[in-house]
Amino acid sequence: MTLNNEIKYQLGDTVPQRENFLLALQHVIFFVASAVVMPVVVGYALGLSQTEVADTLQRTFFLCGVVSILQAALGHRYPIIDGPAGLWSGLLILMAGTVGSLGKSAEILRTDLETGMLIGGTVIVLLVILGLMNRLMKLFTPLINGVLILLMVLQISPSIVKGMTGITADHTTIDWKSCLVFFFTMFLILFLNMFVGGFIKSIATFIGVLAGWVLAYIMGITTRADLMADGVISLPKVFAWGRPTFDVGIVVTCIIAAFVLLSMTFASINGMSEVVGDEVDSKRMNKTIGIHGFATVLCGIFPTVAFMPYVSSTGIVKMTGVAARKPFYLASVLMMVMGMIAPFGAFFSTIPNAVGYAALIMIYALIMGQGFNEFRKVDFTNRENFIVGISMLIGMGVMFLPSEAFRGLPQVAGYILSNGLIDGMAIAFLLEHVILKKRAL
Repeated sequence: MTLNNEIKYQLGDTVPQRENFLLALQHVIFFVASAVVMPVVVGYALGLSQTEVADTLQRTFFLCGVVSILQAALGHRYPIIDGPAGLWSGLLILMAGTVGSLGKSAEILRTDLETGMLIGGTVIVLLVILGLMNRLMKLFTPLINGVLILLMVLQISPSIVKGMTGITADHTTIDWKSCLVFFFTMFLILFLNMFVGGFIKSIATFIGVLAGWVLAYIMGITTRADLMADGVISLPKVFAWGRPTFDVGIVVTCIIAAFVLLSMTFASINGMSEVVGDEVDSKRMNKTIGIHGFATVLCGIFPTVAFMPYVSSTGIVKMTGVAARKPFYLASVLMMVMGMIAPFGAFFSTIPNAVGYAALIMIYALIMGQGFNEFRKVDFTNRENFIVGISMLIGMGVMFLPSEAFRGLPQVAGYILSNGLIDGMAIAFLLEHVILKKRAL
C-alpha cells in the first residue's frame, strides 16, 4: 500500500511546535465531543447522582487518553480516538430499564456491570493470547451481527422517547419544553452533519449539545452543579460503583457485546489504513484487539461505558491532512489531565436529559445503519430471511411481554429470558450454526 500524497504530515513526521499544539487542541475538541454525552445519559439511567455522573465523566476523559496512547504507541499505531461505544451505552441503558422488574436494584446492576466488562475484556485478551480469536470471530457472521445491532437499537428506542418527552417515574405526562429542546438539538446536529463540511461537521454533535443546552437553560429545565464539590484535583476511583458482583446473564451479554464490537473496530482500523496508505498486518491487528480487550477491562475497574475506536477519526485526518502521532499523543495527555480536574466533570454532568438523548438518537440512527450494512454483506435467500425474521420477531416480541411474566423464574433465568436482545441472539445463533447451518460444497 502506497502513502497518501494528500497527507501533509505522515504518521512518523515531526510537526512544528506551534502547529503541534493547535492540532492537539483540535483533537481534544473532538475527544470531548465524542466522549461527553454517553456517560451522562447512561449514568443517570443507572441511577447515579450528579456527583457520581461527574466522577464517571472524569474517568471517561482519563481513560480516553490512556487507551488512545496505548493504541497509537503499541497497537494499530494510528491517530484514532478511543471513546465510549454506542453499542455499550445502549446495552447499559437497556439493562437499567429492565432490571427493576426482576427485583434487582440499580446499585447491584452497576456492580454486576463492572464484573461483566472485566470478564468480557479478559475473554478477548485471552483469546488473542491463545490464538483463537479468528476462529471465534467466524461465529459472529454478518447475519448475527445485524440482528444484534437492530435489536439493541429497537430495544433502546423507548428510553430515547422518554428522554425526548421528559417522562420519568415521577413525571408521567409529556413535558413540551423537553420536546422542544430535544427536536431543536436533534435537527441542528442533523443539519450540521448533512449540509456543513470541514471541522464544523466533525464536531456537529458537540455544537448541537452546547446550543441545546443554552436553549434548555433559557427554558428553565437545567440543573446547577457545584463545580468545586470534589475540589480541583480528583483522581479516578477504582470500582467507583461498588465492590464487583456476579450475574451470569449480564456477563454473557457483555461477552457478546465485546465480540460484536470487534467488527466495528476492524472497520475503524481498516478505514484509517486506507487514508494514510499504511497496511495493517495480522500481528498488528492482534495487538490492537488485545489492547481493545484490555481497555474493556479498564472500563470495568474504573467503571464507565466501555470503549471502541472511532471510525470518524479518519475524517479528522482527511480534513486536516495530518496523520502525525505527536499532536495526537499531546491531545491524549491533555485528556488525561482533564480527567483529573474535577470541575470539568461537574460542568458536563449538568447536560439536560433532552439534550443528551437528542445526541444519542443521532448516534443510534447511524448504529442502526451499521446493522443494515451487515445484512448487505449477505446474499439473501429463504434461509437468510428465516434466520433474520424469526430472530427479530421473537426478540422484539419478548420486549413487549409484561415484566410480571418472568417473576416466577430464578433471577438469572428471568434476566436472560426477559431480555429480547439475548433471546433474539440465541435464536439467531441456533438457526445460523445448527438448524439451518450451511453445508460445505
